[in-house]
Amino acid sequence: MDEPRGIMPEVILSSGRESSLRRQHPWLLSGGVDVEPGAKAAGAWVRVLSSTGEVLGYGHYSPHSSIRVRLLAFGKDDPGEGLLGDRLEAAIARRRDHPLLQGTNALRLVNAESDGLPGLVVDRFGDVVVAKFLTAGMHARAAEIAQKLEALTELPHGYRRRDDRSARREKIPSEEGTLWGDPPHETTIEERGRRYAVDFRQGQKTGFYLDQRDARDLVESIAQGRRMLDAFSYSGGFAVAAGKGGAASLVLMDSSEKALAGAAENLDRNAVECPREIRRGDAFEALRAAASAGERFDLIVLDPPPLARSRRSVQGAARAYKDMLLHGLRSAAPGALILTFNCSHHIDPDLFQKVVFSAALDAGRGVDWLRTLGAPADHAFSVHHPEGRYLHGCLLEVKAGPEPLP
Repeated sequence: MDEPRGIMPEVILSSGRESSLRRQHPWLLSGGVDVEPGAKAAGAWVRVLSSTGEVLGYGHYSPHSSIRVRLLAFGKDDPGEGLLGDRLEAAIARRRDHPLLQGTNALRLVNAESDGLPGLVVDRFGDVVVAKFLTAGMHARAAEIAQKLEALTELPHGYRRRDDRSARREKIPSEEGTLWGDPPHETTIEERGRRYAVDFRQGQKTGFYLDQRDARDLVESIAQGRRMLDAFSYSGGFAVAAGKGGAASLVLMDSSEKALAGAAENLDRNAVECPREIRRGDAFEALRAAASAGERFDLIVLDPPPLARSRRSVQGAARAYKDMLLHGLRSAAPGALILTFNCSHHIDPDLFQKVVFSAALDAGRGVDWLRTLGAPADHAFSVHHPEGRYLHGCLLEVKAGPEPLP
């Protein structure tokens, strides 16, 4: 018999439903739960037991989510709430002086499950720390976490970003505002010789796509003399990299007037002097129009927003990704290099590769897969939580040959 369990809230699994926890997967889904404490314990630190009473681990309880418990610890020994501070310290220390994370003052400091802190995302943009509290458990501990982050980072400003989707799922307030200091309205970051303005209050994600840092490095290294198309350009991250790398010309496509204005400012900030054209509108339609008009590019970046937010949307998303890549391929000059990405874990690497093959086949182009791309070291995923591998990408080369099919 295990040690006395006191008054800690408990979640008891249905018979035979403990296998994922034995593999140290941090999600306990509602379908595997037999007994739970209910809404009164939202966000509580709970003990998870098998149907036979074996203690399997401890974590944060979310009574309104399909993920009932997000586990922070496995086994019968309770590490206590002090584990949270230890994990924060370890996550930040792991990135300090990391050989793969040099040359920038903008990093992901805490990457949720990958750092043993499910429901918490923390990014650094220069002197500003930006946090998202995505679960009932992390929301309940927001003040404590903010205090610890301020002490660990020694940075002057902390800001909380809202996440409406998570708030609805968890039935927690969708809160936003200052955590500490006096955060400015935006800040500027340095990234390996590139400079970007970051709107961490209203910009996408927490203000900038830190997970594409390595891909921007790649674009800069291959851009010399190429006509570059940056679809779904947002604030011009890839276009700036191409411009810094000596691109012959730039075309940026995005639906957001504000994002495109920010992209133009970022190009000016980096003294990018090559000819540029900024096209506002739906990027899928703009890609189709470019292909129909016979435009040709030597370097193309296709980095759309997540299209498959659930398993139910996978088929539709795969069709959209194929359509995007099909028209990208039709706009590619012989010898063109294409970086294309999917940022939903519901579309796994195998399906992603099939989409690429299908688009190449329909476009009638010979295509080589040169390199598999993914998130940088500050966005590493735990092998125990494969869902954390959400970003799939590749570098393609279009072979010289016949013109693309109409």
